[in-house]
Amino acid sequence: MKRFKYILRTFVALVLICVTTKVAANDSIQISLITCGPGNEVWAQYGHTAIRFKDMRNNADLAINYGMFSSSQPYFIPRFIFGLTDYCVGVISFSDFMAEYQYEGRGVKEQVLDISDADKEAIRAALAENLKPENITYRYNFFYDNCTSRARDMIINHLQGKVVYPERRHIKDSFRDLIHEWNYDYPWIQTGEDALLGVQADMHTSKEEQQFLPQNLFDDFSHATYNGKKLVKETNILLQQPAKVVESSFPFSPMDIALFLLILGTLIYYLEYKKKKIYWGWDLFLMLASGLPGIVLFLMLFSQHPCVRLNLLIFIANPLPLFMAFRAIKRIRNHQPDKWWVVWEIMLIIGLAGGLIQQYPISITIMALILLMNCIMKTTKFVRTDKKEAE
Repeated sequence: MKRFKYILRTFVALVLICVTTKVAANDSIQISLITCGPGNEVWAQYGHTAIRFKDMRNNADLAINYGMFSSSQPYFIPRFIFGLTDYCVGVISFSDFMAEYQYEGRGVKEQVLDISDADKEAIRAALAENLKPENITYRYNFFYDNCTSRARDMIINHLQGKVVYPERRHIKDSFRDLIHEWNYDYPWIQTGEDALLGVQADMHTSKEEQQFLPQNLFDDFSHATYNGKKLVKETNILLQQPAKVVESSFPFSPMDIALFLLILGTLIYYLEYKKKKIYWGWDLFLMLASGLPGIVLFLMLFSQHPCVRLNLLIFIANPLPLFMAFRAIKRIRNHQPDKWWVVWEIMLIIGLAGGLIQQYPISITIMALILLMNCIMKTTKFVRTDKKEAE
């Protein structure tokens, strides 16, 4: 996805598109779907889609891009979290577009559409309207309204006939399944995204919903028919996608960390049972480890992203342990029972049961089991030793 820095060039391109009229030769206009390979940034790991508008008579060759944004916008991160990020459509010369993707080392494929003159004129007019200053901004949503779906709709919604796609090969694919095909080499990113996605991300998706991914739209266009013939006239590889090189800046995966904590926790619980002592530092660590990420999940309840609002992980990671930490640790050190551990235990059981409905990362499930085991330990009698033995 590209940034906002080319937005001023949109107005120059708007003039070029507007002066292209039906007067142009029938075969002088060419409209293509452009599919770009993944990049190194988090927002670029799924690829990108644009429209190429080429008018050979007026010597105009433009890339219409629905993925422009600026991370320097005021309150960008909070707006992104709450689903209030605005993206824009902009236009740059296709040569500049290609130069940037070549610099970033990303592949570019072109699908030239086999559509009528009336179709081309309808798309041209729609682009001209969309590129007016009052129409360039839209509310971005990664799954339902992104740069790929916008480019698709600009083409499909202005054709005179109906496009027929092939049958879905993976009917039961969910949004979570689909992005797993692209982020599996990045375990920390995958775990973070999985933790933020809620129940709706595990629902079955339609053909159109699956087209939020650029490669899926490319594949569907490759096999689609329009008015009894193939929608795509020709496919061109403009830039070859280089071999994927995965570099990790952190040597341990979330699973490595979870298994280490599981072993450490088991050792601590064994020592607590054997020595009849309470290691309250471990309890404090677990409350922080659950409560701090829980702040983010709590904020997600107010997000406009439909796939993050209902997240059953909120029963496992939520801010409550942060509020209860002082009281709970104080009572542990004074060797006093606390009903908080029973409340937390119930929440964790509900959260783990939610794994039957919502797909959790395995590392988070392991962490939930560690938390549950700790709560059970705190509600059993064998850790209630004399105050002088407590640490």
